[in-house]
Amino acid sequence: MDQRLTPKNKIITGYKATDENMCCRNFQFKLGKWYTHKGGLSLCGSGFHFCEYPSGPWAYYSTGRLFRVEAKEVLLSTGPGACLKHVARKIRLVEEIKVGGDRNTGDRNTGDENTGDGNTGHWNTGHWNAGNLNTGDGNTGHWNTGDRNTGHWNAGNRNTGDGNAGSFHSGCLNYGEAKFFIFNKEADRSVIDFSLVSQLCALLIQDDEIDPSAFLSLPNASPEEIKRLHEAHRAARSKASKTEQGR
Repeated sequence: MDQRLTPKNKIITGYKATDENMCCRNFQFKLGKWYTHKGGLSLCGSGFHFCEYPSGPWAYYSTGRLFRVEAKEVLLSTGPGACLKHVARKIRLVEEIKVGGDRNTGDRNTGDENTGDGNTGHWNTGHWNAGNLNTGDGNTGHWNTGDRNTGHWNAGNRNTGDGNAGSFHSGCLNYGEAKFFIFNKEADRSVIDFSLVSQLCALLIQDDEIDPSAFLSLPNASPEEIKRLHEAHRAARSKASKTEQGR
């Protein structure tokens, strides 16, 4: 993970768990008191650790009490997921947070330790994720820091591949914005009428002939291209049907 140290007087807020006696790794805390770490700062090694999101500490503790904290001289980490944690030189516990259920901060979660709503995975900070450790919404993959990714480890939106630093990639390990193609030719995504795309898709799954006139405003569209596309869909369905019958 990338790390950077915050200015001395800048206050960073977050969340920290302790045992029932307000101890963490044999260090006794009191509410409202500032504490200073004397040594160097090392994530998972040296300093006062806390999480950015309220459900995060439960990735590291199975029981205990949860507190909102303020910290200074923080070595910040970056990464996906509610379990993201930082390490600080100075820290104080500001107030206790009462939690319940499966340690989710949000509603309608079927997974655990989520900060968000409607997640079926774990340690997500966005909404409606089916994967784990996502910072974003609607991801079905894991470790994404964007929205609606079906792949893993993407820093961007709507990727179906893995390890992309950009959006709309269907391959792996790409960066920047992916080129957009319609009717097998490159086009500007911003000018596409996707409602027309959806209407044409609904017709492509049928065998009846398609009247192309309603779709000619789409980039690269022509009656011939729409016919060729429809024939390709019908051929693919026929092949799939024959494969299924042979099983």
